[in-house]
Amino acid sequence: MSDIAHVIILGVDGLRPDQINAVTMPNLHALKQRGVASSDHRTVFPSETRGALSALANGAKPESTGVLGNDFYARNGGNRLAGTDTIHDWRHGEAQYAGGMVHTVNLSETLAKAGRSFAVVTSSGQGSFTALNWKGAEHGQTGFNVRHPQLAFPHDLAIDITARHKVPSTGFERGAEAKAVDIFVNSVWSAKKPSASIIWLTEVDSASHLHGLGTEGQIESLIQCDAAIGTLLDWREHQPERDAIAVFITSDHGHSTSTRFINVDDAFKAAGIRAATRFDDDVDIIFRRGRAPGLWLRQYDKGLLQAAFDAIVAQDWYGATFTRAIEPGSPYGTIDGTLALELTGAGHLRAPDLYINLAGDHTPNEFGVPGTSTCDVGNYKIDVGGGTHGGLHLAELTAVLIADGAGLKAGGQVITTRTGITDLAPTCLHMLGIAAPDTMTGRVMHELLENGEAIDAPVSEEFTATAQGKTSHLRFGSVGTQSYVDEAWASPAATVPSVSHEAIVVKAPAE
Repeated sequence: MSDIAHVIILGVDGLRPDQINAVTMPNLHALKQRGVASSDHRTVFPSETRGALSALANGAKPESTGVLGNDFYARNGGNRLAGTDTIHDWRHGEAQYAGGMVHTVNLSETLAKAGRSFAVVTSSGQGSFTALNWKGAEHGQTGFNVRHPQLAFPHDLAIDITARHKVPSTGFERGAEAKAVDIFVNSVWSAKKPSASIIWLTEVDSASHLHGLGTEGQIESLIQCDAAIGTLLDWREHQPERDAIAVFITSDHGHSTSTRFINVDDAFKAAGIRAATRFDDDVDIIFRRGRAPGLWLRQYDKGLLQAAFDAIVAQDWYGATFTRAIEPGSPYGTIDGTLALELTGAGHLRAPDLYINLAGDHTPNEFGVPGTSTCDVGNYKIDVGGGTHGGLHLAELTAVLIADGAGLKAGGQVITTRTGITDLAPTCLHMLGIAAPDTMTGRVMHELLENGEAIDAPVSEEFTATAQGKTSHLRFGSVGTQSYVDEAWASPAATVPSVSHEAIVVKAPAE
């Protein structure tokens, strides 16, 4: 790996791999034909951006980072949910939450300790930028956010970028993805030539939420992001360091199509349970909304937790539930009929007492894009038909991974093992010859590397738990000791054995 001097990760927020084709995304499609790609790349649960980007930059699942999606409840952090949307949320968490905001070591710090440079350029929100380059300024690294130019460091380079690229004080709105790549190739690279870089483009995710999957508005965003990718790839071809640069194109999650809105709180009210999005004097449960609502009890009370489960399992939007394991290593939750949330990779101390996966299926939407789901009314304020994510639908957990360049396989090879967003950081460090910190629990994706050997086919496993006529299912694939969640869903109990304390485990090579 000594010939690899630079690794660039370009992320397209919310990009589904099945939407890459020669017409809409010709540059990315061509890269896939000449490089190497993973056919089964997965994000983490909850499949939301800030938790996923923390997993990417820290090489670890939410069970380790402590960033459980876009918001969560830090039990010692007051009476409201912990946000991740602004820089203030992150700084507040660092000062107020046990162990700080993030419990693992970021690429920024790891590279700095090795005497190597790191740069992040985004067209994202404040929280996504911060998740990727957490404490980057403290470690002497580089960052610039084209939508929020106040979030930039070092200051002298930020001033130069702002002047050279005529960045308005309010940031770029239209064409931000092209501006992010332009700023990287024409300013950040020439000034720093970073060993590792992340360029994060958020426009496809925004268009998917707003317009829906397969719509004209979303397709236009795919085209624009592909043009930005083309600019980056063309730039690389003309660099004297071309043969020492590796490029990864990835995404943080996919999308499903929202077809129905419900209000989780209605089920609680009908059961006489006092729940809200913050703890007030008369509230028993605080809950986060979204595709995978979470419930935290003020004080653990198994009777109250059972009552909350009873209220949820009776609903037609029930799509599986998860509680703490009844004992270490068990696949079953403390409430009969729930699976252990530790199976999902989100079993941090901050994890809710109960996670709900809302129902979905694989029906195509009106534009032929498969995967539909139920959403809570608090989910992104999208319209019916808009894209959504956060839950355990296969379409939401499946993400993009295409790579090309120094040290990587070529010729359009497709790797059929499971890979994950947590594997990018350790693989990047390995390619640069830098030891990963112990907190990076993802694996090096040797099977993508030029001289890497093929590995055994993944083992496909499924766990189930049944109660009150409903069965929760969780399926995942494993590569060695690493597991990658594929999907979760619920079914009528009649379709599986009518026992709730036996897991169905299917171990066979994945198709």
